[in-house]
Amino acid sequence: MKKKLVLLITWLVILSLAFGCSKKSPAPEQAPGAKSKRGAAAVKTVRVTEGQINEKMTLSGTLEALNSADVVAKTAGKVAALYVDVGSTVSAGQTLLTLEAEDLRAAVQAAEANLATAQVNYDLSLSKYRRGQELVKSAAVSQWDFEENYEGAYRKAAAALKSAQAALAQSQARYHETVLKSPINGVVTARNINVGELAGSSGPLFSISNLDKVVVLVNVNEQQVNKFVAGQQVTVRVSAATQNSLTGTVTNIAMAADPKLKAYPVKIELANKDRQLKPGMFAEVIWEKATAKTLLVPRQAVVTRDGVTRVFVLEQGVVKERQVHTGPADSQNVAVLSGLRPGEQVIVDNLDNLQDGLKLSPQTNQGGSEKKPGGKGEER
Repeated sequence: MKKKLVLLITWLVILSLAFGCSKKSPAPEQAPGAKSKRGAAAVKTVRVTEGQINEKMTLSGTLEALNSADVVAKTAGKVAALYVDVGSTVSAGQTLLTLEAEDLRAAVQAAEANLATAQVNYDLSLSKYRRGQELVKSAAVSQWDFEENYEGAYRKAAAALKSAQAALAQSQARYHETVLKSPINGVVTARNINVGELAGSSGPLFSISNLDKVVVLVNVNEQQVNKFVAGQQVTVRVSAATQNSLTGTVTNIAMAADPKLKAYPVKIELANKDRQLKPGMFAEVIWEKATAKTLLVPRQAVVTRDGVTRVFVLEQGVVKERQVHTGPADSQNVAVLSGLRPGEQVIVDNLDNLQDGLKLSPQTNQGGSEKKPGGKGEER
């Protein structure tokens, strides 16, 4: 009997232990999106700091001559002589070519002869006119006789002289048009005529450009145009001419958009003493400007949903959603103009799984070192 009682007690103990082990203890409560202690999710945070954003734009443009001119013949004629070629350096007023002009030269000589005759007649009539004035004063001739024979002849001679002078000037002008001269200092960039060919006035015979300075023409949009200021210096790269970066000066900013391009032309002047920069070359304009000090967060910390820009701040293990107003950005950081305070911790990863009020488990928020914008992050 005693053995049966011991055996019964032993079985009861075994059953009691088995029943207790089969029960599962309740798991600790977790916030949505958070993992248990054994597999806790890691979120990276960055402390909001102050700094500057280096704004940068790279724009494409083409080189143009600062000053250029197309030389057109004002009168038709056969080319008698050429004095320059492509690449020739010329000065303002230098002769470029002459046209055959025998008939015009003869016209000038005839006009000169007519003028000489008119001058003689004028001199004689002037002398007679002055003598007639003396005769009128002494009453040797009547007033009518003076006006008819003295003053009248003088006036006709004076008119003939002016006409002869005008005719000569016209003949000389037509003759001078057969000599084409450069209107500016520069380099001949195009010659479209040869000796013996007939030159007309329908197209340019020469193109001349002043290449001591060139300009880069870039077209910018409405968000970019007001970033440029006359006199501002920018970096320019012309890889076809040099591997060195050049410094250009903004000289002209369009006040209205080009109606065809829907863009604002901006001109940037470059020195070109060695004339390595040629009109038509491709150029890159690099515009840079450092902003005033502002709050900075990494680009990956900022999300836009439904047209609203947000960041997520971690406060004592609780996620807080903040609407922010952002400003300029660079490759790493975004300027935050409002919505954050210095020193706050913003979350930079797993943003799609975050929402306002989300509680992260204590295990998720422990350990690690802080990360500043642009540096390596903390796992918290």
